[in-house]
Amino acid sequence: MKKNYLLFSLFLIALFAVLNIKPVNSEIPKPPAGSAGDPLTGKTCAQNGCHPSPSQAVPNGGLTLNIGTGNPTTALTSSFEYTPGTAYNIGFGINASTGRYGFQMSSLTAANAQAGSFTATNTTTTQVTTAGGFQYVGHKNANSTKNWVYKWTAPAAGGAVTLYYAYNTADNDDEATGDVIYSGSVTINSAGVGIADISTKLSGLNVFPNPINNQFSMSFNLNETSKVSAQLYSLDGKEVQELMNEKVTNGDFNRPFDVSALPSGIYLMKLNVGDASVTQKIVKQ
Repeated sequence: MKKNYLLFSLFLIALFAVLNIKPVNSEIPKPPAGSAGDPLTGKTCAQNGCHPSPSQAVPNGGLTLNIGTGNPTTALTSSFEYTPGTAYNIGFGINASTGRYGFQMSSLTAANAQAGSFTATNTTTTQVTTAGGFQYVGHKNANSTKNWVYKWTAPAAGGAVTLYYAYNTADNDDEATGDVIYSGSVTINSAGVGIADISTKLSGLNVFPNPINNQFSMSFNLNETSKVSAQLYSLDGKEVQELMNEKVTNGDFNRPFDVSALPSGIYLMKLNVGDASVTQKIVKQ
């Protein structure tokens, strides 16, 4: 009798232990929207709970990111210039050998608005989701697929666009350990840097010197009295300094701007005249 009671007690203990186990499946098939590491959420799958691993910078050679109107064979770097309104194919390839993979990407303007649109051309492996009205493209099923091609239609207005992305390399064991999240971004500009968008408003735009130290000047000739604003953005799309925001009388404009508080680096200056704008790269030494 005592033996049976002991066995029954051990059975109950084991049963309750099983019922209270909460396994962590760190390799869910679909990433939640808002996991690209962009400034809208500041999250990757590491912060969203899918893969409880600290986000790391993309390792050198760990990612192949290409773009093209046909086969995506051109490296997608900051030197690439897109044509406004054009549909491009983006190739996202992970260079690793772990077992299971996934990714997500978003595209934002310097003011953190939606920049263009994504389309999943292979709906078996890729999906487009939304969060807060913003689009995200990412993997559809976490498996051995680690190369994806999808479509990005560039914004018709042109200007600076930052593509934010995150990807994971998982070890295929459905556990929280062994998974690594990587994140990064690339900022590209439209061909001509938007001059055509603003040519009816002003002429002779000049930013000098460039590269700059602690101060630069901007000059142009304004065709008619207009509201003019200008901001500086970091390459990750964050506004770092407002330069001006006022009504400017038509004619010649020439003004110095102090940027001594900014650290050395590459910035994007966006000049807005009415509903037209132009973006120019500035290097601070």
